[in-house]
Amino acid sequence: MAIHHDVRIIPLTHAVIEQAAHPWPDRWEQQLGRLRWHLSTPYATALMAERFGDAIGVACGFVQGGVGRITVLGFLDEADAPVRERLTSALIAALTEQGCDSNELVAAPADVAQWEHFGFAPHETILRYTGGKFLQATRDEVIHHELEHRLGILHLDRKAFGYDRSALVMEHSYLCVVYMEGTRIRGFALSLLGEGLIVADAPDVGLELQRWHFPIQDHILLPEGNGAHEHLTKQAYRQEVEGIRMVRGAARPLQVELCFAWEWGAL
Repeated sequence: MAIHHDVRIIPLTHAVIEQAAHPWPDRWEQQLGRLRWHLSTPYATALMAERFGDAIGVACGFVQGGVGRITVLGFLDEADAPVRERLTSALIAALTEQGCDSNELVAAPADVAQWEHFGFAPHETILRYTGGKFLQATRDEVIHHELEHRLGILHLDRKAFGYDRSALVMEHSYLCVVYMEGTRIRGFALSLLGEGLIVADAPDVGLELQRWHFPIQDHILLPEGNGAHEHLTKQAYRQEVEGIRMVRGAARPLQVELCFAWEWGAL
């Protein structure tokens, strides 16, 4: 029986936030934390498909520098195709209304055609590396970040991703480390931003920062073509496709050679 006539698309609320994480039973606590972040972040949007007081679908994203990123999308089995399309379209519209000329996400390979239906085009492949043996960090150039490093961090991030993500990056700067060579910041690592973010201006810098990442995260995501691939393969890391970066609208150029850890997993 079609249920979409009984469903409202409305903002997610704290009253049903635990229920909204039920589409991910194997990582319920992790997703609950992500939903709470979206509800408490001024530049984020969280919507739900609500039926008779129950959340049967949830969709979240945020806007930085004219780019909207879709970060959460999940449904209970009872949500039919029209409900899924309505909620997805509502999130895209909500992000676009905030001034975006571009929307991005990482789609699982099986979902690429679905996102093409919404006007997204495939770009880089994102790879997941697991199971290898990382080397211990050895270089004195890596230090914990201080306030005076902020401009250097933001400059590198903008160079890598093509737009301003200041609020997102600075909000996740706890445990951030930077690679300092004299007075110059050559790289940084934010292991607590999503799946972990590392930006560096050269492979040796990026690989050293990865050695700070692995004690915190047990895996790493990389855009295909990054210079760390050969090293990770030698260290017996297994590689599999995590997803495809999909873009709707004006795509910002991703500098693959600067990105030594990619923070966004597949939806």
